[in-house]
Amino acid sequence: MRRVSVPLAIVLTAALAGCSATREGGDPLPAPSVSTATVPAVPSPTLTFPPDPTVQPTPPPGRDPSPRPTKPSGANTPKVVSVTGTVTEGVEPGCLLLDNYLLINAPTSLVYAGVKVRLTLEVRSDLVSTCQQGTPAMITSAQRL
Repeated sequence: MRRVSVPLAIVLTAALAGCSATREGGDPLPAPSVSTATVPAVPSPTLTFPPDPTVQPTPPPGRDPSPRPTKPSGANTPKVVSVTGTVTEGVEPGCLLLDNYLLINAPTSLVYAGVKVRLTLEVRSDLVSTCQQGTPAMITSAQRL
C-alpha cells in the first residue's frame, strides 16, 4: 500500500471551494468578512547627536545676540601684594624667591640673589613653573633698598 501525502491546505481549499453556505431557506449566507487587527503605533526611534560646536545657537527673540563684556569676579582678579626683604636663590637655577613668592619677571639689573628690595607683586597662582617652590608672582614695581 502506497501512501500519498497531500498538504492539508490544498485539501481544505478544494473542499471549501466546492461548498457554498446557505441558510435553511436556501438563501446564500453573506460572505465572511475579514477583520483587520489594529496594531498600536510604534513610535519611531529618536536619534540624538551632540551639538555641533561650529553652529552658534539662535538667541530667543528680543535678546541682543552680541556678547557683553563681563566684570571679572573676585576669583579672577589677581591679588596684589607689597613685599620687602632680601631676594634668595631657589633650588633650581635661575629661580628667585622673596617671602615665599617666586619672582617670575625679575629685572636682573634690580632684582638678583642677595639684594634687599621692596617689590609690588601680582600673585599669579594660575602660572606653572619648573622652579618647584614659591607662589608665582609677577613684579609690577621694584625698588632697591
